[in-house]
Amino acid sequence: MINSPSLFSSQLKLTAVIALSFFMVGCNQANSEPQKNIIKPVKLITVPDLSSQHTDNFLAKIGATERAELSFQVAGEIESVPVRMGEIVEKGQVLAQLDPTDYQIALDAKQAQFDLAKTRFDRAEKLYRKKLISTDSFDQTETSYQAALVSLEQAKTDLSYTTISAPFDGVVSLDFSKAHELVAPKQVVLNLINNVKMDVTFSIPVKYVEKNGLSAIKKTQLFVRMDSHLTHLIPANFKEISTQADQDTNSYTAVVSITKPEGINLLSGMTGQVQVVNSERSSGFKIMDSAWITKASDKGTLWLFDSESKQVEKTQVMLDDEGYVLDGLKQGDLIVVAGVSDISEGQQVKVWQREGGI
Repeated sequence: MINSPSLFSSQLKLTAVIALSFFMVGCNQANSEPQKNIIKPVKLITVPDLSSQHTDNFLAKIGATERAELSFQVAGEIESVPVRMGEIVEKGQVLAQLDPTDYQIALDAKQAQFDLAKTRFDRAEKLYRKKLISTDSFDQTETSYQAALVSLEQAKTDLSYTTISAPFDGVVSLDFSKAHELVAPKQVVLNLINNVKMDVTFSIPVKYVEKNGLSAIKKTQLFVRMDSHLTHLIPANFKEISTQADQDTNSYTAVVSITKPEGINLLSGMTGQVQVVNSERSSGFKIMDSAWITKASDKGTLWLFDSESKQVEKTQVMLDDEGYVLDGLKQGDLIVVAGVSDISEGQQVKVWQREGGI
């Protein structure tokens, strides 16, 4: 009877330990149960036919804003042409080099003549101050010194002319000469064009200008779509237009300027279209505000739904001043318009349906 309280205490502790063990096992089982991936429902709309784009299109050809035909200013034998056609170069980079030997020898000779003339001039100047030589004698010495200085500067210039350096950042479009060839002064060795800022030339009918007005055309949104990159719409700025129409085509020659997008290779001579946004819009395609992930005045980002993989991916859309779609979508594309903030890139989703059907 004396040990009963102790026995009861031991049994109570054992019961507590067993209960705690069962509780922990239950927790572990609950935590180990795999979580089911929840496929979120989203509401979609289908992009209509955008082929009747509200733009006026004109055939165009790309050209360089800056172009330079580079040549040596002196004759000689080409020592090296360290660049190739199509190579991108930076301003100041050496593009071609003449053998400078003869011009260096000439410079050394002119330097020696100048040094001698300067020595004679310095001595004559001291004597003249002391009135030990006549004015005519001093003037002759000074003239010889000035002539030697001019000859020295010309020799330095001639030596510098044996190197052709890039006058601006660009790409070598053509090369006409190779190493060890003899070239004459001002004989073109290679062409360099600016491949970042580019001009796009197109013809615009006289009737179109009369109907819309030149000032309105200059102010409207302009884009360029190259035949080699049909999926890219490049913003353009109006640059210039001819003041007299071509009598054969009854059209003006106009130029817009573009900045080459990164990752796109644009070269002089490539063809495409200049698109002038039509201000007299009869209809168009706008996307509701709830669909936008991000949106600016001229572009925005949407979720595009893939009906095969059931996944979503971001796509960028270009807009005009009124918010109508210009580029980035095609007929039949499925856009998420509800549930946008709750999904992420590559996530699998399902089409939202009402009870009893869509």
